[in-house]
Amino acid sequence: MKAIKISLSVVVVAAIAFFVIRSFVDTGKTGEISLPENQFTNRITQEIDSLGKLPENKFCKDFYREVSYHIDDYAKQGRLGANESENKQWKEHLTKNAYSAYVGKFISQAFYVFRNSEWKIDDLNFIRSEYQTLRKSELLEKGSPVDKEFTKIQTVLSKYDEITGFISACRGFSYSSSGLSDRFPIADMQTKISRARQYLSNSLDNAYVKNCTRLHDELKEVPQALFRAHVKYLDNKIAKWSNMYSNYNSQRDYANDLYRPLKSEIDALDNDIYNVANFDSEYKRLSDKWNEDSRKAYEYFRNFRNK
Repeated sequence: MKAIKISLSVVVVAAIAFFVIRSFVDTGKTGEISLPENQFTNRITQEIDSLGKLPENKFCKDFYREVSYHIDDYAKQGRLGANESENKQWKEHLTKNAYSAYVGKFISQAFYVFRNSEWKIDDLNFIRSEYQTLRKSELLEKGSPVDKEFTKIQTVLSKYDEITGFISACRGFSYSSSGLSDRFPIADMQTKISRARQYLSNSLDNAYVKNCTRLHDELKEVPQALFRAHVKYLDNKIAKWSNMYSNYNSQRDYANDLYRPLKSEIDALDNDIYNVANFDSEYKRLSDKWNEDSRKAYEYFRNFRNK
């Protein structure tokens, strides 16, 4: 089984290399353009070969920059050919070959990240920036197989961004309105929790994004984040309306107009929606907090009647 996996990996890398070569304007091989080689062209050719042999698990933009620098530097000094025409042809040929080798390696490195379970933010930021830069190059044929690989990278990152944006919105959700007629948007919470579960059950909607364990863990935490927002809303509302019983003419008015409406909101805190471990403790804390206000109201109106 291990041999089969290795063979498949080799086939994938070979296929990407083939597509990369086919994705550029044909400049011909060194022998085909019939240009004399020298120590400088040979050195750069060797560097380009080395670039193509670098490992998948480490980005190599610095190496590519170094090769590109050598091409430009030797060309400026006229060292690539015996005359201006040869020098220019060699520069174009080597530039395209270096770009081709680097793009093929970059694509392999990007999908190496996508195939693994740990998606580092720095890696994703580099992939996002680099594929956009490489895709803008005039050396790339639009609609080519490699261009389509870039589209695939874009699709992966777009789905990743969609899910991280959803998680961030859930984590940052709050409902600050605390009027007596205001109600926490429970239906919206149900929709958000349902969406999080749908992502998880559908393998995050992408064959590569599903590999990111961090997203799986954060999606599982969505119900807890929304439950915290609901509890915070109730805490704030209880704090605002506590000790307000003196504004009512009787215990009955207080109970009907204030205590019971807010108590019903606390009772609407349904664990069938959130399914969190700390539900019971938080529900009891909120109930006790509001019941304490009711006890104070009872004492207030009893003393008021006895005066």
